[in-house]
Amino acid sequence: MQIQTIDQRPPLSAVFALAKAERDPQLPQWRADMTTMSAEIARKYFGTLTEEVVRDGVNACVNLLSIGLLKSTSGTVEPVAWLQTLRATGVRGVSRLAVEMVKACDSLPTYALVSNTAPAPAPSFLLPLLAYASRNGPARAYSYLVSELEDRTDFKRSIDLANWLTANTPSGRVIQRSMSESFGYESPDADEVIHRILSLACGIAKVDPFAETNFSEEESEMILPELPVTTLGPNLLAEARRRYDAVVAKIPSPLRLALIYNASTWFDRFIVPSTKSPLKASTAAAKPKPPTKAKAAAKKKSPKRERL
Repeated sequence: MQIQTIDQRPPLSAVFALAKAERDPQLPQWRADMTTMSAEIARKYFGTLTEEVVRDGVNACVNLLSIGLLKSTSGTVEPVAWLQTLRATGVRGVSRLAVEMVKACDSLPTYALVSNTAPAPAPSFLLPLLAYASRNGPARAYSYLVSELEDRTDFKRSIDLANWLTANTPSGRVIQRSMSESFGYESPDADEVIHRILSLACGIAKVDPFAETNFSEEESEMILPELPVTTLGPNLLAEARRRYDAVVAKIPSPLRLALIYNASTWFDRFIVPSTKSPLKASTAAAKPKPPTKAKAAAKKKSPKRERL
């Protein structure tokens, strides 16, 4: 039997409809497990078991299991495969698929900041995810979870690269000796640390993008100025490229991904070749050269044409 999935039903509802049509003998057990899980979620996250809280718990359970089913098929809509997953792992197994993604997200930093002290633990992403699913549906919530996981993975990679460059390159050790003086605060953005270390490694003069920036204290916590782009002539560009390639060759392969954004490397984004501006055309019209004495004499000697 083929189920239409163009409606707005959560994946779990589509799976239960398919299981009911096939008279699956595990349906009563799945319903019992969902009842237990809904009560657990309601007690843990929503408080006492009032009628409204129980309803919220059931909704959260359905969304969590739907996200787990979507995880099992990498986000594609495949009710038959979802039913097979539910049969193989049960309700608890499907919920673990979603919970494991949330735990992976929780283990990663929420911002790409470099600091010598361990950050305070952030609240779990589970409640924001369930709230988002309640408003927008489990399919969009799954995409939201995947996007958040990718962003936090990028943050972690940038932090790891910044720490590696600080510890393993001469320019990194220069930056490390005066971290607070270099950036003006104790926990700089990882991308900025990477930018300054690589700029020094490539032989580019120090550039302080904050030197002429006048942000208020509140704005400075929210706004990060764009990193400066350096323009070099052919010889300096080639030398900077050579130095950059030498540093990149020493970086561990997994960390090199932090240097790539939209298929462009750090070097190609922040060090660009200078282009010679075309010569400006003279605003005044070119004046004809005065005739030489020989030409002037010849002109005087040439006979005038007679009028016809």
